[in-house]
Amino acid sequence: MSGFFGADVAELRSLARTVEGGSEQLAAIRALLSQSIGQSAWDGPDGADFTAAWHSRLAPGLQRASERLATATETLKRNADEQDQASQDGSGSSSSSNATPASFGTGSGSGDSPTTTSDGQYTIGPPSRPDIAWDEDFEYDSKDPGPGDYASAAAWKARLAGAGVLRPDLDDAMDAYGHYWDNNGDPFEFDYEEAVREDSHVADNVDGEITRAQAAAEELIKSGQSIFEFTGAPTASSAYPTTENWTKTIGAYQQWSSADVAVDGDKVTMTVTVHAEDRYNFNAGQSDIASGQPDDANGRFTELGWAKPFDSSGSVTRTVTWTVGDPTSGQISEPEKPSER
Repeated sequence: MSGFFGADVAELRSLARTVEGGSEQLAAIRALLSQSIGQSAWDGPDGADFTAAWHSRLAPGLQRASERLATATETLKRNADEQDQASQDGSGSSSSSNATPASFGTGSGSGDSPTTTSDGQYTIGPPSRPDIAWDEDFEYDSKDPGPGDYASAAAWKARLAGAGVLRPDLDDAMDAYGHYWDNNGDPFEFDYEEAVREDSHVADNVDGEITRAQAAAEELIKSGQSIFEFTGAPTASSAYPTTENWTKTIGAYQQWSSADVAVDGDKVTMTVTVHAEDRYNFNAGQSDIASGQPDDANGRFTELGWAKPFDSSGSVTRTVTWTVGDPTSGQISEPEKPSER
């Protein structure tokens, strides 16, 4: 039995519109705040702490509240429909009321608007890190060491120590390789912004994902959305890094994007974050491109339980503006220059 049995149908529908308006207003506030925070010039540790708190706790909290209001809206509408049908079955007419429906026009799109692009790759909603299955060719701690393994490990650790002096251009690669030898498997964050600056193929990968995100935003705007956020599915990077540093640090990897979009008249503003995801491990039968050293040599240390593969990630954020219907008119914000140390 409906919890609203005997309720006035018009009042139920009025309440549903009120709750729905609140849901849309919360979503709009969250999107606008995310956009402003993404463009903020608030530097330093306080700014970084607040931005982290916004993305990890505050924005998701607003999103959850908006979603709960949206669920309540559907419940109210369903109960109104049930009450309406019960009235028609009982008397051939529906209930009436003199109540004036509330109107909340937020410009955030119709509730019937599609929430996923036609290719299924981009969905309206907060950033959602994808689950990516990675191959592991070497089983961790599965074999016992022999005399040669100790000498091999010493040689590789000597290379790691010497690279800091002899090959400063491999700083990111050596940080990642050193973390492999930390042997804890903890997630590792690399500087994707630096990778974009230093490696033209990495920059091409980011530009390609931004272009795809623009196309997704355009499709969702045409379907009736105007203030929204969306998240994309992961795709393999199309271009392999050209520099030895980034070849060794990330090699082939996966990308996905999340974005906040707002339409004002015919102007679209999209704050998009391109996320890079990788698994730092070694591939049986393959070799390092620059040195020719076989991956099996380092994969052996995984099997011995001396060095552990780990997930690595990085991200860059850009603000893109363009005219509705013409993504080619877009302008992309320049990344912040690295601070001098």
